[in-house]
Amino acid sequence: MKSKYLIGIITATVVIGGLVYLVQNSNKTPAPVSSGQDEAIAENPTYGHVHSVFRIPTDGTILMGAHAGLYKSTDDGKTFVRAQIKSGDPSVNPNGEFMNFAYDGVNKILYGGTHDSGLLKSTDLGQTWSRADDGIDGQDIHGLAINPLDTNRIYAYSVDKGLFGTQDGAKSWNKIDDGPKNPNVKGFAYMPTLTGMDRNMRREGSTNIGYLWAGNGAGLESSFACFCGWTLSQGIPKNTTVYALAADPLNKSTMLVAEKEGLYQTTDEAKMFTKVRSELKDVGALWFDIENPKTVFAATNNGVIYESPDSGVSWNKK
Repeated sequence: MKSKYLIGIITATVVIGGLVYLVQNSNKTPAPVSSGQDEAIAENPTYGHVHSVFRIPTDGTILMGAHAGLYKSTDDGKTFVRAQIKSGDPSVNPNGEFMNFAYDGVNKILYGGTHDSGLLKSTDLGQTWSRADDGIDGQDIHGLAINPLDTNRIYAYSVDKGLFGTQDGAKSWNKIDDGPKNPNVKGFAYMPTLTGMDRNMRREGSTNIGYLWAGNGAGLESSFACFCGWTLSQGIPKNTTVYALAADPLNKSTMLVAEKEGLYQTTDEAKMFTKVRSELKDVGALWFDIENPKTVFAATNNGVIYESPDSGVSWNKK
């Protein structure tokens, strides 16, 4: 049975990785948790918690960032082996963890936010990495998203330091604001749809439009592309922790969100969420495929990969 969350219209003025450990699904409203705090979760002995997943478009290798470090699979996600982060920069921790990935398909650059090495980039699809965070304060990047309409615009959330943005493809960064009201950020997603605020500001011909969504300990917060503040979504019950989110690249008002009660989808800019798979549990990361954007990958805390061929409607275990 499908369940729906209703949302009121976002009224306050308001750029894809995460972590989850889900409990038994039901159709009841999720029980609230303390504001800004995670539910008590157990760690998988191998991976700890899964934060991020990325499928390399050239050979299908899957990279998975986890609490225990970086893992990769060359057999379509059936098995994973431990991998090191290769870099010529001694400040990069080779055994570190990727909190999130973001891919610039125009310039073929893969970005990764790490737990203790700042923001990295790879021009060879994850084989080697270099620092790309000049101007970002802090080393712990929990939110990362690219504006798909202008891939030089990238947004990163540095824990306790705030939201930073670049307009030149990560050559330089500037602080935008302090970030979401709830600082317990799990991940970002950029939804490049024309909003009411964009119309009011006469941005119909601009590439700098849409919402930046943040999943955190309070649920979902959004900011318009003008970055005029953050608004808490009412589409998910208050104080529900959102652990992973991913914007649909084909349907600009659509997004997948993983929280305690399961995996949900919105098709109307987070006005309503519908549960899409009750039995899909423990989702820690979501990723829409580069080569076939209808394909979505979900990684659980046990390192199990699920694939959806239809934008998240149906799922199959790899």
